[in-house]
Amino acid sequence: MFARTSLLLAPALILSLALAACGEREEGPAIDLDTAARGVTPEPMLAFEDDGNVAEIEIEGDDAMRFDLDEFTVNAGQMVRVTLHHTGNLPAQAMGHNVVILWPGDDVFEFGSDVGEQGGSMANDYVPEVLRDRVVAYTAMIGGGETATVEFQAPDEPGEYPFLCSFPGHFGQMNGVMIVE
Repeated sequence: MFARTSLLLAPALILSLALAACGEREEGPAIDLDTAARGVTPEPMLAFEDDGNVAEIEIEGDDAMRFDLDEFTVNAGQMVRVTLHHTGNLPAQAMGHNVVILWPGDDVFEFGSDVGEQGGSMANDYVPEVLRDRVVAYTAMIGGGETATVEFQAPDEPGEYPFLCSFPGHFGQMNGVMIVE
């Protein structure tokens, strides 16, 4: 009798949960559902008005652990939008990519090694909280077919700002430099 009653109540419970989920909710930052399913909540993007002077940077990463560019240039203080496209097929857990931009003088090999030592994981996009003071900006960790974007204001200080993919072992091949003029 209990099992039969439970089976009859299950559709009603599912419907009521679905209706409750459709109620009003507070708007927050857009979250990629694939990223959210992995338990990662990307940092909210810096809100800024696109006055037509935004540096639009597109970077592709693939299953062969390569970025399609190793250098890009922006103006000091300019708003920057970096979009990473993972053109491969492997999931983030096996071949995840991100773009992490460091401050001048930091070393991609040292930072990449420190990620593992300081608790880097999928849950923190392989950018542990303790290392974030070394980071100008970073995208979420993504897998094949996914795209991630980060928006930020370029530093006012001209120089060479190294960038890398911080997934374990990728930084040796997947790195470059953002030049601020």
